[in-house]
Amino acid sequence: MPYLSRLLNSQVSDSADNIVGRLEDVLIKVKPGDYSSLEYVIIKLRRHKKRVIIPYDAVENFSNEEVSLRTLFSKINFLEKEPDGYIRLNRDVMDQQIVDVAGARVVRVNDLRIGDFDGKMCVLGIDVSFRGLLRRLGVSWLDFFDIFKVNLIDWRKAQPVEGVLKLDSVSKDLTKLHPADIANIIEDLSVKQGSNLVLSLDKNMAARVFEEIDPEIQKILISQLSPEHAARISERMSIDELVDLIHYLPEHQSKQLLDVVEQERMKKVKKLLSYEDDTAGGMMTTDFLAGLPDDTVAITIEKIRKLSEDFRSANYVYVIDEKGRYKGVISFRRLLISDIDDVLKDVMKKTIHLPLLHPDQSIKSVAHLMTKYDLNSVAVVDHDNKFLGVVTVDDVMRVLVPNA
Repeated sequence: MPYLSRLLNSQVSDSADNIVGRLEDVLIKVKPGDYSSLEYVIIKLRRHKKRVIIPYDAVENFSNEEVSLRTLFSKINFLEKEPDGYIRLNRDVMDQQIVDVAGARVVRVNDLRIGDFDGKMCVLGIDVSFRGLLRRLGVSWLDFFDIFKVNLIDWRKAQPVEGVLKLDSVSKDLTKLHPADIANIIEDLSVKQGSNLVLSLDKNMAARVFEEIDPEIQKILISQLSPEHAARISERMSIDELVDLIHYLPEHQSKQLLDVVEQERMKKVKKLLSYEDDTAGGMMTTDFLAGLPDDTVAITIEKIRKLSEDFRSANYVYVIDEKGRYKGVISFRRLLISDIDDVLKDVMKKTIHLPLLHPDQSIKSVAHLMTKYDLNSVAVVDHDNKFLGVVTVDDVMRVLVPNA
């Protein structure tokens, strides 16, 4: 099976062994999840110094040894203009960046492996190895000890992100990655590519991915987004992550972002902004599931069903009375094993038995309390026992290990 680099600039002959010209490029149509068959070849003519586009059906041999046509060149109906919807392998794919979905990384195309699949010549693999680069440069002989190995990525498992390979239809494989892996990919791309990739995701995934991106890159990306797109992402971000983002942004950018935040969320954001970053108040989130003391288990479970998609993760329902005072907490597990007619005040764990945080407590004391009692989350209350929010172990880890 040939490599594209060894075919480019090869002499093209017709059935009478007349040299027609040289192979300049190959046209394909991208089909997500499939190998792309070769549809046309672009030949730079020998005599007239112009280019013609020949259907691949007219090609007899396409190998390292030769590129030849099935018939006389004069009998071929060739095109002088490229058809719409096709891309060039040499111009648009070679040397471009792609997202290797299997490896969750960004790599560069050094060469392309061509071969037969289901009776058609197709692009089968992408060579991202140093050996592929040597081959591309025509100096593969330098690897005379055979040190460098070929590293091929299955064409079906890669998502090109440059040139005319648009990001409007991100591969399903890519969206199956963890948001943190997609964030790492975005951090390896150019600003334009990264912002395009963010916008190509649905708003829930875009928000989750944006939360995982390095703060310095967040600042750059947010400056590339229109107010509408910034609003689209910020409305799905958790409140505490949105507050962190606003903290990182320059004043003019944070003001622009606040201008597009929905009014009810704006109140919560401004409240959290009033706390120092490294305190319980600065780390807590106001996104939590709450119930009233007299709510039944049945009502609470139905509430969870309706609201669960709005939360990154939820394991507890916090019981708060009509005046906003914290009364207790109940786990999902406890809810499932309780009678559906039980009321929360009878099955919850009461605050008298619960560790609590106050908003001005330092990160050190928060970490100490959560470690001591082996807590995944802990409630934050004011001096009147009014419920303010929740600090999770994830929130603490983000402060302690910011670059993870």
